[in-house]
Amino acid sequence: MYGYIGLNFKATEEEALKYSYYYCGLCHSLKKNFGNIYRISIIKEIVLFSMMKNAFSENNKFRCAVNGFKPRYKYNLDFDTDKYSYLNMLVIYGKLFDYKTEKKPVPSFLISKIKKKLLKFFDKSLLNDFEKLLIEQSEIEKEVLDIDEYAKPSQKIMQIIYKLFFDEFSETLPITTGTLVYLTDSVYDFEKDIKRNNFNALKKAFSLNSLKNSDEEIKKRILFTYDICSNDISNKLIELSDFNKDFVKKILDYSLTFHRNKIYQVLFPNCSNC
Repeated sequence: MYGYIGLNFKATEEEALKYSYYYCGLCHSLKKNFGNIYRISIIKEIVLFSMMKNAFSENNKFRCAVNGFKPRYKYNLDFDTDKYSYLNMLVIYGKLFDYKTEKKPVPSFLISKIKKKLLKFFDKSLLNDFEKLLIEQSEIEKEVLDIDEYAKPSQKIMQIIYKLFFDEFSETLPITTGTLVYLTDSVYDFEKDIKRNNFNALKKAFSLNSLKNSDEEIKKRILFTYDICSNDISNKLIELSDFNKDFVKKILDYSLTFHRNKIYQVLFPNCSNC
């Protein structure tokens, strides 16, 4: 669902240090608020949000057992890290809840345990709205609709997420983010969904059994939608960045280009210029 915006380039030593500062801070906050096992659930976009809204400052170097005792860096807790770990787990909770609605084998006690912890930070009404959107997503996927219609619950979920941590933002940002995530997931999961006979938005919207053999117009629409959304996301997120603007821009530009190229290769696997 998420995890597309990260270090999709060879970082300099300075960049790696700065990224580790925010990444390790989220990791330690997850440990504190949810437990050790949840440290593996880090979502890269949440790291980016933290980087956008908080200044880089002094850090403590330590050996990280989670990463083979490699040197890592820890927050001095000079700003609120808790909200980022709770946002991270809200997204994870959404994914597990979505699996449950799809009748996948997810332990009910695990969902209940995470929800109980989330209620320490989020209003019950917010979690109810979040769950309703996930159920809505499951319901509309039973119908034959256009790909844009399938993405609407994802757009509304992004509206909730952005409202939690940004005072103001462009009204297009949740729309383009929700659409891009939904579209990219559909491309990457296509072959797996075909093999397992699972729902896939591209498969159902366009009656496809193969992306590489689909009509040129369908391929053009996928790339056009990706380009429109990625350009809006990049520009608007940079505008929202109070700190680390140049680094945020580099992460966004490289990540969005990286996944655009991967999608292009899925659509045109025999292209000699890829």
